[in-house]
Amino acid sequence: MIQVTPFDSVLFNPLLSDNEAGQYLNDHAFIKAMLSVEGALASAQGKAGLIPQSAALSIAQATERLTIDASSLAAGTASAGVPVPALVNSIKEHLDAEDARWVHFGATSQDIVDTALVLNIRSVLDIIEQRIKRTLAQLCNLAQAHEGTLIAGRTRTQQAVPMSFGFKVAEWANPLLRQLERLSELKPRVLKTQLGGAVGTLAAMGEKAGEIGQYFAEELALECGDNWHTQRDSLVECSSWLSITTGLLGKIAQDWLWLSSTECGEIRFTNGGGSSTMPQKCNPVNAEVMVAMMRLNAGWCGQMHQAMLHEHERSGSQWTQEWFILPQQLLATAVAANHSIDALNHIVINSDKMLSNLGAFNGVIYAEAATFELAKIMSRDQAAALVKAASKAAIEGEDHLFTLIANETGQQLNVTTMQRSLLKAGATTQWFSQIISALNAIK
Repeated sequence: MIQVTPFDSVLFNPLLSDNEAGQYLNDHAFIKAMLSVEGALASAQGKAGLIPQSAALSIAQATERLTIDASSLAAGTASAGVPVPALVNSIKEHLDAEDARWVHFGATSQDIVDTALVLNIRSVLDIIEQRIKRTLAQLCNLAQAHEGTLIAGRTRTQQAVPMSFGFKVAEWANPLLRQLERLSELKPRVLKTQLGGAVGTLAAMGEKAGEIGQYFAEELALECGDNWHTQRDSLVECSSWLSITTGLLGKIAQDWLWLSSTECGEIRFTNGGGSSTMPQKCNPVNAEVMVAMMRLNAGWCGQMHQAMLHEHERSGSQWTQEWFILPQQLLATAVAANHSIDALNHIVINSDKMLSNLGAFNGVIYAEAATFELAKIMSRDQAAALVKAASKAAIEGEDHLFTLIANETGQQLNVTTMQRSLLKAGATTQWFSQIISALNAIK
């Protein structure tokens, strides 16, 4: 078997792949799902009276007990450009001639492949959803534990104003809550059957088509889909959701990379990777992989949009393109979510270093707060000009910002008092409480 990507590699498997999710994305899972679809189709047609009930039962039983090796379908797949004709022949070999004639009756290969794909998408989305919920539970606990921990808020890589580290963590979690909402909304649009027959009209099933479609969906516990042979918006929506999910996880990981840098040192990971020559290294591997998965998924999402251009009533080329992309996106998202859980199991918060970093540059991080405090006794413009000048002097000299302000105005500002007020400033407390309530609701 050819191994090209790290997803398929034994060497890279623990780092860059995912066996739990991968079991629904391999050949065995695909064949099993296609067999389930063929069995469900026969059962639905039997219920509707399109094919004999005895044949429907025989087909359903055969597809349930059959195990077909992928290698036995390989030549047929290469010839037809799709594995279904070879699969159907294999099913027929295990039936008597009268029952075999009803296998795959009135359907087309794309009906089977697309619906099988949806079954496996459902399984992987369930895994990803549970991992996001675990990540959110971990973030909730971390946020609550550090509601009163001060950290330098940073904009454009520079220290801006102090903020609550717990609030920062809650802000990491908040968009993941929205992703769970989006997932519940998109599931009915994605987790649906495909049953259209040759060109989407189900002409071979006649007046029974609508009834069969309903039974078919019920058999598979999917939504009853309209024909989407060449209308791929639901799969592209799924692709976009996967890309956004890894994007949100990647943003968290990017923050972790910056916060765990040696010079910053505000967090570290006890499971970090070592170096072959530098024994002091503890590299944040989880975060690195999460960022890598984000970048891969963003590129693949664009490819899924490209693959929307299915011509007429079926496209072999665009369809084939999807087979490369969507399974990798599903796996990349599962990998990223798994690494987020592992990272949060091993994260260590250095609150002392956070406080120490706040004291860098002689307190200029308190410039905004000082401006608004001084604005209580002078005009806003006067306060801004005074603090700007004092900040410049603090950066270039050795005196603390508050000392320079006191020398100029006689107004004594206290660091500890200001830190306390900043922890409760603005909408911090209200927003924090709202996010924590939402996080606790899904635990």
